[in-house]
Amino acid sequence: MSNDDRTITQGWMATGTPDQQTVTPDWLAIDAPPIEGVTFKEIRSVATSNGYLTEIFREEWALDQSPVGQVFQRTLYPGAVTGWHAHAVTLDRLFCCAGSVRISLFDGRKASPSFGTVWHKIVGALRPAIVTIPPGVWHGVVALGPETALLLNLVDKAYAYDAPDHWRLPPDTEQIPYKLV
Repeated sequence: MSNDDRTITQGWMATGTPDQQTVTPDWLAIDAPPIEGVTFKEIRSVATSNGYLTEIFREEWALDQSPVGQVFQRTLYPGAVTGWHAHAVTLDRLFCCAGSVRISLFDGRKASPSFGTVWHKIVGALRPAIVTIPPGVWHGVVALGPETALLLNLVDKAYAYDAPDHWRLPPDTEQIPYKLV
């Protein structure tokens, strides 16, 4: 805090704490996810003569080195909650292309340097971003706002119908120090 700021706040009844910088002057997030192996990239939409084009994933972004084995979409009605889930071997890449969602992560990997860390990000059509979630990181999604949200997932391994790589916990589990609901 500069001396000018201190002079201004000395006359306040309550001073509080000043905000930390969260975005660059170009409005790009500066806070890296604190969970080992998680990547986050805000994406800019490009205005065209008849709408917008939004790139979702490019190999040269180097978010991870895994292939794209399957792409699927999930529709979430307003207020919908997915519950917590994790994978033993599958890497998720989440992108919300309609509406808005809060993606919450919990690092449940005991050997990870960020074990026990919780992280959240609000993303959507107005703030496009892709979140890469490695195996062992629990994640849940809540649809925000009055419209249906559309979430894309670009996984590295296609869903195995006969042996799903899906582990689930309820949204209010005591095993994760954050309640999705």
